[in-house]
Amino acid sequence: MSSTLARHLFWPLAILLLVWLPPLGATELFYLGQRIPDIHKPWRSGDYRQLREALEQVDSTQANALPRRSGEFTGPIYERMVSAENFRPQLNIYAPLELRQNEAREVLFELKELMRLYFDFRAKQQPYAAEALGLMSYSLRQQAILFTLTTEFWMTLSQSEQGNPVRLQGLQETKAAAAMLSGSALDYLELTQAFGRDELLLYSAELSQQFPELFVHLSADVQAQLLARIEGLSTGHRYPEVGQDMATLLPVLRMIHEDVQRKLAQPVKPEAKAPVLDLSAPTSAQ
Repeated sequence: MSSTLARHLFWPLAILLLVWLPPLGATELFYLGQRIPDIHKPWRSGDYRQLREALEQVDSTQANALPRRSGEFTGPIYERMVSAENFRPQLNIYAPLELRQNEAREVLFELKELMRLYFDFRAKQQPYAAEALGLMSYSLRQQAILFTLTTEFWMTLSQSEQGNPVRLQGLQETKAAAAMLSGSALDYLELTQAFGRDELLLYSAELSQQFPELFVHLSADVQAQLLARIEGLSTGHRYPEVGQDMATLLPVLRMIHEDVQRKLAQPVKPEAKAPVLDLSAPTSAQ
């Protein structure tokens, strides 16, 4: 019996040692033999890339081994993955705007790759339901920040640069990605067979808080489509609590949509032309 008890005590300690392995003079973390970034400081795109590569290796060799949202030992890893502190470098107004924009784009790419790891649509029920939905709601916030930075960068360009086909394509791609991500976020609310009730309730609560930040950047047509879907979810969702979250969200989104429509209805003011500089010689007084 004592040997059985010793084996039970060994496994939590072994997992702990696999997660935390700091050498002298440095903070170096390992998860199941793979080095991961420091979870005690905000992550940048390179840190997300390092984590994603480590978790890809773990997932290829061990089943059901990715960090859990509420895991006793792996929870801190996941919490850093979706921490609001990670946005700080992108929101640092003293750093060059274009660099912050590129950083936001790279982080969003890594988040989407992490979601590929956590989502498994071959399964009837998602094995990482809470973690996958948490990454989706976090990605909405990252997409909103990227959109804000892209708009700010756009405003710094000259008129000729704003008309550059490459610049225009980049702006359109950002708009299309934001619209697609917003629609996908609502799709998951309807997958009641793939996700558990508790996970969907938590997700809908997070979504109701975070959705307006991205919604304000979308075109009026896309906003109208999303409003129709959210209205349907507010009255017809399988779980009344999810419907209530969507019902609470609706007035906020409608107000944003009406404001966008009012601005679009306003006549475009013609650009004020700069006064022509008179370089003619002054006439001599008679």
